[in-house]
Amino acid sequence: MKRKNKEVKGQSAMEYLMTYGLSILLIAVVLITLFELGFFTSSPLFPRVPPGSCNVFRPEGPGTTYDINLQGICNNVLPDSVMISDGVGDYVQIYGSNQINSRENIVGNQITITAWVYVRGAPYHDIVDKEDQYGMKLDYNNQPHSCSPSGSSGFCLEWDTAEAANPSDWTGYSFPIPNSNFDQWMFLAVTQNGSEKYWYANGQEIGNEIVTSSMTYISSNLTIGSVSTGYAAITYGNAEWFNGDISNVQLYNISLSANEIQSLYNEGLGGDPISLIGLVGWWPLNGNTNDYSGNIQNGFVYNDVYSGSWANDYQFT
Repeated sequence: MKRKNKEVKGQSAMEYLMTYGLSILLIAVVLITLFELGFFTSSPLFPRVPPGSCNVFRPEGPGTTYDINLQGICNNVLPDSVMISDGVGDYVQIYGSNQINSRENIVGNQITITAWVYVRGAPYHDIVDKEDQYGMKLDYNNQPHSCSPSGSSGFCLEWDTAEAANPSDWTGYSFPIPNSNFDQWMFLAVTQNGSEKYWYANGQEIGNEIVTSSMTYISSNLTIGSVSTGYAAITYGNAEWFNGDISNVQLYNISLSANEIQSLYNEGLGGDPISLIGLVGWWPLNGNTNDYSGNIQNGFVYNDVYSGSWANDYQFT
């Protein structure tokens, strides 16, 4: 009798496993699939805000710094969209160059540029550029300029500035970005503080250089996603495009410290400006080309589009 009871219990256990085991297996497969699609990564689940949700308010007007503050939803919430460029004639041109020049302390060589970029393929050059003045670019496998140290793989961050005495004489270097390649987001930043230049990638310094001359001071439009060569040159193909996504471009007339650059990276792709006093321009590129620094230096988009599906690619570290 006891043996029979054991056989019945064993049979019941087997039936239980057969009945519910398949269901458990199916649930596991669904969960794994959702995870692979990025459903359980933190970024797609973060709240995402529409264009203009956060802006810098300057009560006394553009260029002023008294009682300056942030208004709106500004808790480093991720944007709804990012700018997409396919590398062929897609870029943003920022007008009001005289305003930008008057607010940049070019004579004192104080400047910082930051941006989040996602590289999809060649070309991968200009991220932010101001003709005959400064440019932040990407090179790949030492092209088109040499990377220091040479022979590095992946991407190199290039930071060039023109000398005031000779605007055609550009100085700068490229430094390798560790563990960089296509199809990933990167936070890039460059600074100049007097005679010192610094390169940063994902919050870490990757290179520095000592310069002996001051940057040039000229009136030219700033562009995002292309070299700033003017409409005619761009129309006829004389431009270095960027192929990928660009978000949260910030321009300062001060040299942010290494700790401040690290803090901006830690804030993530939706990070707010870290110094409102030194902020010259802020283009989140969240569905438009408006400047949310309070300096009203809005841009005009050429061919670019905006995508809200970027979050599945973004892995916050």
